[in-house]
Amino acid sequence: MRGFTPRQRLILTLMATAVVVVFGLFGYVVVTTTRQMAALSPLPSPQGPTSPVASPTTPGTVPPEPSASPTVAPTPTRAVPLSQIQSARAVHEVARILARVRDLPPVEQFPVSFPSEREIALYLLQRYGDIRPQEALALYGLLGLTPRLNPLPLPDVTGQAARVFSLYAPAGRQILLVAGRGPATPDDELALVHTLAHALQDNGFGLGPDAEPPRVPLAAACRPTTDAALALRALLEGDAVLTTARYAGVDADPQELDRLADLATGAEEPAYAPLANVSTFEAIRRFPYREGARFVAAIFADGGWDAVNRAYAAPPCSTREVLHPCGAGCQPALHPPLEPAVPDLAPVLGKGWSLTRRDTVGEFLVGLHLAAYLDDDEAARRAADGWAGDTFTLWTDGTGREVIVWRLAWESREEAVEFERAYTLLVPRFRTPPPIATDPPLGLKGRFWSGPAGAAYLYRTGRVVTVVWGPDLETVAAVVPGLP
Repeated sequence: MRGFTPRQRLILTLMATAVVVVFGLFGYVVVTTTRQMAALSPLPSPQGPTSPVASPTTPGTVPPEPSASPTVAPTPTRAVPLSQIQSARAVHEVARILARVRDLPPVEQFPVSFPSEREIALYLLQRYGDIRPQEALALYGLLGLTPRLNPLPLPDVTGQAARVFSLYAPAGRQILLVAGRGPATPDDELALVHTLAHALQDNGFGLGPDAEPPRVPLAAACRPTTDAALALRALLEGDAVLTTARYAGVDADPQELDRLADLATGAEEPAYAPLANVSTFEAIRRFPYREGARFVAAIFADGGWDAVNRAYAAPPCSTREVLHPCGAGCQPALHPPLEPAVPDLAPVLGKGWSLTRRDTVGEFLVGLHLAAYLDDDEAARRAADGWAGDTFTLWTDGTGREVIVWRLAWESREEAVEFERAYTLLVPRFRTPPPIATDPPLGLKGRFWSGPAGAAYLYRTGRVVTVVWGPDLETVAAVVPGLP
């Protein structure tokens, strides 16, 4: 500052300080106003003006299309905080890359929003209120796969929301990315890819309620049974897991496929606090993802994505089809699962009894049911193999008494005999105290057991095995003569 007097230098210094103070106040006003506008926005937003994510670095990306609302995209290389708009564009880039990986049309436009973890929990609570996944727990309890829970618990949405990075909301076809998390991890990117795979499925096959043009729902292809629901989810989730694995280049590694399946299970599948450490329930939760990935991988190996796409036109309606995928050169079973007849038992059981459940258990749950009470898991699996259909009915009288009539059909007489032998070992272990074998009452055919915990009946005729459980020997003996 040569050439200036001391007084002039003092004036210049004061002016510079004033400029700094003014711009500092201006910046404070801008940030405060931005935060107030974000609080008034109808879309959930993360805390602060940015959302920490990482941008994708996959080669060959296509410039993203403008998005009506902000988004997030993760990456395995570096974690860089991005604005919501930048994140939304990054998500669209990942979606376009994934469409090429999956060989489906890209999703041209879909909204991306940033709900908080609490808002994700509320969304899940509303969703589960509509589809009521906990109702399947009643069947699992009847089969001894889980404890009997009454009343049925609500899903643990708080715990699930803590594990979620992204979700696909079919209503409105939205991508939900949880706000307020730290920088994205490689697993977060894979979670996003799994989410986007569901968006591609919905866009390509019209699975959601907003499909245009309206299409027949996928579930309408099968009877509404527990077995069919597991099989249909195996197609959807197996497709998404395999798509994610091919995006990551790990589809040839079975361990990585299982790891990706477990990541998706934790984020998407409802869990229940009373069942947190029940191994059989965890196997049920993982089935659509692990076995579904193997099922879809077998279809892909036989005919590529075209073959997988055709599976949506003729989806699996039983877990038998999922457990025994038709590979190269084999001829798939074209007949649907058999439905062994169970007559109306109300006249036999008497006043107050009514049918409260009619369902199909399926090969997967039959195998778990046997494995839970036999010492040899492999023998249990073999005994469930050859399943061709079943009808499971539950009758109750309103006072706590129950009668189960379960009729199972098998592909051959030999397979029916194998199941009969396995179930003969299971019966004394199924209830506590164990029922004791007793002579058939009234000259009836078949095996009978009786004890303080109830009575059981087992009989095979040809390829059909009939199982009856009841509160006492008298009630079971009354039911048996009326069965085919």
